[in-house]
Amino acid sequence: MKTTLTTLFLSIAFLLPGRASAAVEHNLAIINTEIVLKGYWRTAVEDKRMKNAMEDVQKRVVIEDKKQTDRLTELKNKQKVLQNPNLNQAIRARHLEQFEAKKRAFEQNGTTLNNWKAAQQKDLSEKSRMAIEKIREEIQAVISAQAKKKGYTLVIESKALLYSSADLDITTQVLAQLNINDPGNVAPKKPTPKK
Repeated sequence: MKTTLTTLFLSIAFLLPGRASAAVEHNLAIINTEIVLKGYWRTAVEDKRMKNAMEDVQKRVVIEDKKQTDRLTELKNKQKVLQNPNLNQAIRARHLEQFEAKKRAFEQNGTTLNNWKAAQQKDLSEKSRMAIEKIREEIQAVISAQAKKKGYTLVIESKALLYSSADLDITTQVLAQLNINDPGNVAPKKPTPKK
């Protein structure tokens, strides 16, 4: 059976020489998308934007955590008042009622705060994911345009190869195309001198 399959395969290969050679005649390029992603100016802009958003959330978390700590301190103070043996029964009942109300508020605020923190983290993660996805789409569009322009039939990620010739690498060309509109590379206009 093995011999039959081998013979059949070789027969087909000899009968279709045009197809076998067509597979070999691909115009090939390679690219390191990790380098492109890191070198693309929009990646740095998005990284900075996300870092600022994370810092803003962190500042708000610190403020809200401080408020919750203050609530806990107030709750502990109410508990100390309740431990005073000199309180009459009416005052103790009023303080106990206030303590229970403060305790419920503290617990509810804690739950709300934890839910808010989780929602903020999820929102930041989603925004980051969407930004990276958009950047990857932009990179893919430039890779496709470069491939069509240069007549490449295949563009392969360089990390997937064991060896390739350096002249097949289009990483720098793609990165240069992506960074054409980098606002950091545009020279500022010189003011015209007044007469």
